[in-house]
Amino acid sequence: MSSKNSTNPLASQELITALVGFCDTPIDNRGIQLLNVAPGTNAEDALQTAKVLSSGLGQICRHMHDSLNMGELAYCDGMAALGFLAETVSALVWSVQKGAEAAEVRQ
Repeated sequence: MSSKNSTNPLASQELITALVGFCDTPIDNRGIQLLNVAPGTNAEDALQTAKVLSSGLGQICRHMHDSLNMGELAYCDGMAALGFLAETVSALVWSVQKGAEAAEVRQ
């Protein structure tokens, strides 16, 4: 038996997101989340969005740090915004990871 080289492209599936809820916002007793990452989104788009949001999160943190160092007040809604952004980034990354794990199982 001899092996032959092939120029046929390998079949591969595009990596997509899996359903992930975030911010602990169930809207009924079945656990359906009000906020979630939709399944089937292109993983690259989800990671790009996570990258942009995390960059903004860092900028807000630096601004809040500088403001507090100058004696300004911090407000609860600012902290809540930081938490929301952090949870959103985390949900996007988890969704891509779950999608990747599901793709490995299918192969």
